[in-house]
Amino acid sequence: MAATATQQIINDGPRNLVLKYTIAGTTGDASAATLVDASAFNDANGNALGANSLTLMAIDASLTGCSCQILWNATANVPIVDIPSDDSYTQDFSEFGGIKDNSGTGSNGDVLFTTTGYTAGGDGGHIYLQFRKS
Repeated sequence: MAATATQQIINDGPRNLVLKYTIAGTTGDASAATLVDASAFNDANGNALGANSLTLMAIDASLTGCSCQILWNATANVPIVDIPSDDSYTQDFSEFGGIKDNSGTGSNGDVLFTTTGYTAGGDGGHIYLQFRKS
């Protein structure tokens, strides 16, 4: 089974969304697999999130044996950040307002992930994503 991401919702409030993912599997990389299904979450008015509705405010990750790229989903997916292998990775983007979904044509607001180097059952790790809803 290729690398998969199991989601845990830490906070789904009217303004903030904090998610934890455990990356696991037996062998094989994930390729542009859905990490965050934006339509599964609502804004402050109770409407499903969609294109351009999330801003990445912070990320905390630790991966072993593989690296991971996080992308905004669109006709031509837009890379957000690359998480290196075998290291802790923490970034706070709030100082400049976060990384807004700017994916353009074909965007649905989803966030995707692609792993590189995922070859064994012990590969994987965790990723925490903190978003602001708009």
